Order: sequence, then C-alpha cells, then structure tokens
Amino acid sequence: MALPNPNSAGEASGVANSEAFLHQSYLTYIIPFATKFNPEKAFHQGAGSVEINISSIEQRDRLFFDETVDVYFILRAPYVDDDTLRSHLRRLVIALDAHVVNGVASDRDGTPPASEIVYNGEVEHVEEAFVVVGEPQEEGQRHAYAVWKLPVFLGRPRIRLQLPSVVFSGVASLRINAAASDQAAASSGGYMPSCMPSGMNLLESFANDPLLGGVAPRLSAQRVSKVAPLTKPKDALHRINGLQTLKLKIYPVLHTRIRLSRPNTITPSASLIALLEVDFTPYFDCEAILDKLTLSVTDGTAEDLSPKEGMSLPLSCVAHDHLTFLYKLAPQQRDIVSRTLARDLLITLEVLVLVRPDGEPNRCTPRLAMTWTTALDFTSPVNPGFGQPKTTPIQRSHRPSQLSISGGVDSQPLVSPSVIRPDALPALEAATAPGPVPALPDFGITMTFTGPTRPVRLGDEFAWTVFVVNRSNKAVDNIIMPPTPSAPASVLAQHAVATAARKLMLVPIPRRRRNELRVIRPPSTATATGAGSSSTTKNQNQNQTAGDDPPIADAVLDETVVHTMQHSSVVDAAELACLSADVRIGPLAPNGCAVAELRFLALREGVVGLEAVRVVDLGSQEHVDVRELPLVVVTRGKIQN
Repeated sequence: MALPNPNSAGEASGVANSEAFLHQSYLTYIIPFATKFNPEKAFHQGAGSVEINISSIEQRDRLFFDETVDVYFILRAPYVDDDTLRSHLRRLVIALDAHVVNGVASDRDGTPPASEIVYNGEVEHVEEAFVVVGEPQEEGQRHAYAVWKLPVFLGRPRIRLQLPSVVFSGVASLRINAAASDQAAASSGGYMPSCMPSGMNLLESFANDPLLGGVAPRLSAQRVSKVAPLTKPKDALHRINGLQTLKLKIYPVLHTRIRLSRPNTITPSASLIALLEVDFTPYFDCEAILDKLTLSVTDGTAEDLSPKEGMSLPLSCVAHDHLTFLYKLAPQQRDIVSRTLARDLLITLEVLVLVRPDGEPNRCTPRLAMTWTTALDFTSPVNPGFGQPKTTPIQRSHRPSQLSISGGVDSQPLVSPSVIRPDALPALEAATAPGPVPALPDFGITMTFTGPTRPVRLGDEFAWTVFVVNRSNKAVDNIIMPPTPSAPASVLAQHAVATAARKLMLVPIPRRRRNELRVIRPPSTATATGAGSSSTTKNQNQNQTAGDDPPIADAVLDETVVHTMQHSSVVDAAELACLSADVRIGPLAPNGCAVAELRFLALREGVVGLEAVRVVDLGSQEHVDVRELPLVVVTRGKIQN
C-alpha cells in the first residue's frame, strides 16, 4: 500500500512559488552611460522607489567597434524570503546575443539587410547577483531586483558595413531540475508515491472462475509488454518575460593598415621596414587618446624608427587625423641561416575615447582594443643585384612652382613582388598610379553646365543650362595682319577658321554599363553539303596549310551566332531620356557667348547622369566629349520645398 509523502505539502508550496516566480518576473538589460557604473549607488539615490531610480539611469545612445561594453541585466521578481529567492536565482540561465545589422538593404528586391553575430555568451555565477528589495506596494506585494554584469566585446564583422547598428537580445530561463524529484523519491523510504497507478492486471477476468477455488490470479502488464527504458529527462527551461531587443548605433573610430617593404641597401639584409598607418574616422566628435601601440615579432625584433618629438605616446587625436609609424623588423641573428624565415607579427593598439572626460558627472571613457596577427617572410631575394629599378627624368605636366623630391619609380623591378613587398600589391599600385596627363587640343570653346539644385521627382522633366563662350580671338591676336593671297593654304585656312563664326551642335551620350559588350561573332561551322562535304573539308585543310583562303565563306546569318548574340545581350534601362536630341548653337562670333538648354526626363531613382556631352563643330567637323557634368538626385516621393 502506498503511504502519503510527508513532503508533499512542501513540494506543492515550492511548485507554487516557482510558478509565481516564472510568470511574475520581468527581465530587462541596459548599457549605462557611465564607464564605472555602480548599481548599488544608482538604486539608492534620491528618495524615490527602485523603479524610478532604474528609469533615471543615463544610457548610451551609440557604441564603437573594438569596445568592451558592460551590459547590466536587471530581473524584477516577486519577493517571499531570501532563501526562496536564492533558490530560484541558482536555477536561472541568462544568455545574450549581439548582432551587427546594416541599415541599408542590398540592391536585390526582397533581400533583408546583411547581419552577422559578433557575441554569444551566458552569465556565469548567477547566484552571485546584487539583490535589492523594494518597498511593499499597495497590494502588499514586494519585489526584489537582481542585477548581473556581463562584459561584451564588440568585434568587427566581416560583412560590408552600411549604416550599421548592434542589436542585443537577452533571454532569461528558469531551469526545472529533474534531479530534485529523484532525490525526493529516494527520501520517502522506498515506498511507492501516493496516487501512483500500478500496472494493469491481465488476468483480472479470471478472478471469478470457479475452477480456481477463489484464488484471484494477477499478472502485471509491465511484465509481458515491451517497455522502453526510461531515461532521465533533461532540465526543461521555461522562458521568463522580458525585453526583446536593444538596438543601438555603432561606428568605427579608426582604421589601420600596415605596409611592408625591403630596404634598398648594398649589402643584402633580411630586415623589413613596416609602415603602420592609423586613420581616425569622422564618426566621433570628441578627443581620442592613443596610449598603447606595440609591435612584436616571434623570434625577432621590432625597432621603432619614428621620431620621438611629437610622436611619443600618449597622443591626443581628433577626427580625420592620420598617423604613420615607422618600424624596422628583423629576425634573430641565429635564425638567418635557417631554412625558413616565416614569422608572425603581432600588433596591439589601444585608444581611449573621451566621450565625457573626467570632472563631469557620469564620466564616459570607453577603451578600444585592437589586436591582430599577420604573416612575415624575411627571405632575401635570390638575386638582389639584378634588375634594379631605373628612375626616369622628372616630368612636369603643369610646371608647378615647387617640386617635391621623392623616390618615385615608374618601372617595376624584375624581382618577384612577393619578395620585395610581401604585404603590398605592387601590380595594382602600378596600374593605378597616375601617369603623365596628355595635352588636349585647344578647341577654343568654354562651356559651363548648370543642373537643378534640388532633387527631381521620378518621371518629371528638368533642364540643364549650358553657357557657351567662343574664345577664338586668341588665334586672331597671334596674326598681326591678314595673310597675302600667295600665303600657304594652311595659313589661309587657319585665318578663315579663326575669323569665322562658330556653329556648334550638342549631342548627349547616355551612360552605359561596363558589361555591355558586343559578342564577337564566331566563325560559322557550316560546310559544304552533299556527298562532297568530306572532300571539301579535306581541301580546306590543305588550302589553310598552304596559306590560301578557304573555298567556302562564312554564313552571313548563322542560327548559332544569332542565338548566342540574343542570349548574351544586356538589356539596361536608361537613367535619363534626353528631350533635346539636336541642340545647335550659333553662329557664334569670336568673344561671343550664348545660352542653351538641355531638357531631360528622369527614368530611374537614385543619382543619375550622362556619360558625356559631345560638342561638334559643324564647320570643321571636329568634336570633343565633355565628361565633367553635373549629377542629378532623383527621388520617388514628394519633394518638399
């Protein structure tokens, strides 16, 4: 017979307290503005209640990358006594996720903004919480407030940042421990718990059989049926109500880049010169102090070559500052004769941002820490004396008043770029290096294009004003008097063009996509038909070997070529539709000016424009393309004045 459990009343009371704790608790989390936040002082300030003190805490409105912020979790729970509250806190699980989300979606329709998780962790030692008990309310119920602190490092994601924000998502769950019920069953002395049904008797129908002589047979169904072994269930987690997400803006304070080069010395050296560049972004409006910068090489040395005056740490910086530090990296002398000279370069940088410096209430000075590792190769070139770069004479396109003396090299050495500059892209830098500017012929015309100063609504018309000045009088000034009839024809033509009025035509050229390429028509694969096709192919091969033309010409329109051209064609809608296709100016006398108008229709939303405006001289048939044209902002909504 099952005996009643003496602890049933206590278990029922504990279940009721757990249900009340689960349904009446609420979790929120904040990031205080003060760097050294003291929750005990904040919760007891003033004569107001704990709820009022919590709502009056100043919080951060923006964060920075590479910063470690302290997220404070505040749990409001019903208060019965300290032992009951501590027993519930020990069964709590508090987790936090941090995502970086872009504020601008991609160009594809329906695609959400890119996001990436940068932190995922839980609060450790939840039983060691700071607890404050509030005053009784009108209903007579009291609440307790438990506070935990969780440091969160906001690293930089790998996605391309476009108006990024960081989203914090915290969850608090109450663990239902199955071991407690097992322990309660063991403490009952081995008796079956009350109100627990036994197994079904399969022989109950034979209890009234007279042949059994009044014996009631019994066979439990648990003995004959296949019962799967019971396993201990995992601890069930029940989520507590609370704040869903906390979204704040986040910005980078600085960007870093390191460049490596090999010193050009007569004696080959295994050392490298490192240039560490630090660029401060415009996303902060306060002072930043660079107080730590270290470079270390595994099994090597790093010597600081930067001037001590003005570059000694700590350095006070503001937005748009650019700093360059110079270091000499070298391996250990004993390792130069080894087979491999691959090393790791460890760079550590710390910046203190003075959002609200000392001497003001709620001091906010977040510290940013950046640490990364890059690979180095101290291997010397195989033949450093061969293929040295040759310097070219100084070329002055615009003849500046002062010339900066630098070691600019236009030609590339024959040594492998991975050996000379292991951390740079010499081929890309050489391709993007500005070359000598070719001199444009003097067309004798000055043009000024003026566009709308306000955004244009999609589908509306707008106009560009073109102001044209004929500067052909300079050619007349060079000729003192008209040439004689016996002068050369070139002189007579020059004088006639200089003194004649100019007639111009403006032709707008729409902007085209870079991948709009014409498909090169492949040669036709058609051959001679009929029985002589094989012999014809053989003759073609012989004629091609001899250098003669093939006897069969390519088809004018081959179906394979037509299909390829149609399949690979690019259809792109125009940004602007020119309503003034043929604009003519003139006759325009020397030193004369005129005003023309180009009208357009906006067909695409965004920043649009033209590829160029071609100016054609109707007299000499010369033309020049004007590419420095104004841009127009086209919006879909209503334009506000």
